[in-house]
Amino acid sequence: MSYAKAKLWIMLAVAAFFMSSGFAGDMERAGLVKQLDQLFDAPIWSNAQWGVQVLDLDTSEILYQRQPGKAFLPASNLKLYTTAAAIKTLGTNYRYETKLYANGPVLKDGTLKGDLVVVGSGDPSISGRYNPDLPTTAILHQWAKAVREAGIRRIEGAIIGDDDCFDDQPRAGTWQLDYYQEWYAAESSGLAINENCWDVTITPADRAGKRARLLVELPTKYVTFKNEVLTTVAKGKPEEDLEIEIYRPLDKNEVRLKGEIPADHVPYKLWGSVHNGTLWTVTLLKEELERQGVRVKGGAVDVDDLPNKEKRLRRDAWRLLHTHVSPPLWQLIAIVNKPSQNFYADQLLKTLGYMKYGQGSFSAGERVVREFLNSAGIETTSLRMMDGSGLSRQNLVEPRMTVSLLAFMLWQPEGQAYYDSLPIAGVDGTLRKRMKGTAAEGKVHAKTGYIGRVRCLSGYATTRDNHRLAFSMMVNNYTVDTKLANDTQDSATLLLVNFSEGLKAESNDEPVTATASPIISKTDYTIEQTGRALREDSEPGGPLSFHENP
Repeated sequence: MSYAKAKLWIMLAVAAFFMSSGFAGDMERAGLVKQLDQLFDAPIWSNAQWGVQVLDLDTSEILYQRQPGKAFLPASNLKLYTTAAAIKTLGTNYRYETKLYANGPVLKDGTLKGDLVVVGSGDPSISGRYNPDLPTTAILHQWAKAVREAGIRRIEGAIIGDDDCFDDQPRAGTWQLDYYQEWYAAESSGLAINENCWDVTITPADRAGKRARLLVELPTKYVTFKNEVLTTVAKGKPEEDLEIEIYRPLDKNEVRLKGEIPADHVPYKLWGSVHNGTLWTVTLLKEELERQGVRVKGGAVDVDDLPNKEKRLRRDAWRLLHTHVSPPLWQLIAIVNKPSQNFYADQLLKTLGYMKYGQGSFSAGERVVREFLNSAGIETTSLRMMDGSGLSRQNLVEPRMTVSLLAFMLWQPEGQAYYDSLPIAGVDGTLRKRMKGTAAEGKVHAKTGYIGRVRCLSGYATTRDNHRLAFSMMVNNYTVDTKLANDTQDSATLLLVNFSEGLKAESNDEPVTATASPIISKTDYTIEQTGRALREDSEPGGPLSFHENP
């Protein structure tokens, strides 16, 4: 069945439901169940598995369910677990701190007789990506300025990156091998900058056949580029997405870019991951210090490469030069959930393990999440959590587990921050284009999830009776176009929003409006960019396009 025919079938099914029930306010529960069944039983899903549960949070009644206790791959729906555990365990106002120390005396001539040590805490936000007023280059300038203000003009030792808050497993072992060079699969590290990514802008040459121009946004010797992007004849589509391939060996930082850019195309931004975020960070700092006239004799070093680590560090003699403080956690979880930012999620999971058990690992973080869920009375037998982002295909959750989590969080003191962190249908995040112009716009706060053959949507919807629903819809193993999964989930969500049992809404109920979370006031998530360039949209497996993705 073609996409057009399948989409028409979905639309006719929903339309028939509204016609048969007169108006949405007259819908009965049996009618809702019937129409949801028709959506999920459509022939296009014959070889797929749907897991669904819908809970009325005002009455505690289950309105609909389908295989709610089966284990499904959640993709980015796993971020609901990571962020909930983070704000309940660490608190909404938790902030990361990254500190710069002088490890030795500063002589009168400005020589630091020792090392400059940068101690990480796992902060994912040392970047200008979500703070236009303080880009990455400005952060580096700020750090170098603090060193100069301490009277340092020459560093006898090295710039050492201390990342010991996290383990040395930068990637979950269950990620697909072809993900690693992409920005959406950036390595985790106890010390990180610019989301452990390089940034370039590709501009067409002055005529077809010539190699495109490449501008490296963070000039550095740490990453080398081989530019094989050619300029082609103008196509009259200056903002279309481009198919530019990225090649980088797993444990090296030699990047090869291959593809084409039309002569009339606008400058095209591209990102990719780096290997060893700790060394990346201190190398960028070393290069910035040298630009500001501070000579560094010993180069940039990852603390794990020191042969005599503890003797070299002499922690008791350190002198604090500068502290970089992150935004509060309630802002960071919105960056995780609204654009589905994988790197932030993985950093959060390891942070949980480090803060509670002194082990900054995926497994320690998973232990904290499991304990949090158990304390909330949520059964975790089926939970498998190999990372914090949902990138692994070995992650497993149940729809009813997700609904139980959503129900628990809504009534917690942190519940509003959690609710506000989710994408809003038709307004922002990964739902900004979905359900726009429908009754669901502004009335659905939900987390999307996508990897190959997996599409999920879980969150909250407000009905015509002003009842708040918690829902989870997970489909695995489908072989049709992903747009059809979107259409089915959107149609089902629209049924929930229009559902009414004929109850009169209380007069003091405030109308539901589409308002973006205040934390994104400086970042317009609704802006249209090319699929590859929209780094804010970080669904595992890459920016969501509707040809087959990994």
